[in-house]
Amino acid sequence: MFLNFNFWHWLLKKARIHPILTGLSIFLLLTSIGLLLGWLVGVYEEQLTQVLAWIESASNIIGWFAIMAAYALALLAWAHRKEAAISFYGAGTEVDKLKNTFEASLILASRNSQTEWHLRHIQPKRVELVWTPMVKEQTQALLKRLEDIPEPIEWLDTRERHLSNEDTYDILTVKRYCITLLNGILNKYPKEKVCVDLTAGTALMTIAAFQAAEELGITSIYLVGNTPTDNRGYIIDNDKVHDSKEAKVVIVSDHRDEK
Repeated sequence: MFLNFNFWHWLLKKARIHPILTGLSIFLLLTSIGLLLGWLVGVYEEQLTQVLAWIESASNIIGWFAIMAAYALALLAWAHRKEAAISFYGAGTEVDKLKNTFEASLILASRNSQTEWHLRHIQPKRVELVWTPMVKEQTQALLKRLEDIPEPIEWLDTRERHLSNEDTYDILTVKRYCITLLNGILNKYPKEKVCVDLTAGTALMTIAAFQAAEELGITSIYLVGNTPTDNRGYIIDNDKVHDSKEAKVVIVSDHRDEK
């Protein structure tokens, strides 16, 4: 029971919802166990002398190992934080060479022209779209416009398969969906040649797709348009989507050099 994940999940949930009651219950349980052990030692002291001596020696040894393990875990935690920081050193850098840098892409579909610009200029051989009925019209229109793309694209079935509108507010559902699609890509393409385009989608979809990419060690990117808007922002102009200079590819997390 105590090794069961569901038990610990249940206990942590109770501790979050009822912290005082949960803490008091654990305290009383441990106190009861301690009193019971004390009573047993008092009643069977002679019989337990050798056992107690063994327990004392074992406790000293276990204590020493626990201290060493704590230092080791602290070192690993520090190293993990350092590694995480290093993983984001590429954040904000631009991808100079667009074509052939990535052979496969997972793209959060958009109402605007980010998806089309990605396909026309990064030119992945394999694409998986993450879309919902909210962008169905734009996605279907995009697919009809792609006949003039130089390189053929392997789509599989995500042109028809999609998330529901409600799924976009469930980060775990979106994450699992992205991981499933990415694993399908990784069956054929090396991960250093795969990217996840985080430009579009809801905020939760972006976070979910980024988490999926990080867990699988896949590079994530963001497209930044070069056409200024009236509110001092920048977009990818629909009328300039054929121009490779209309946007730049910015790295969010770079895993291309990992072996």
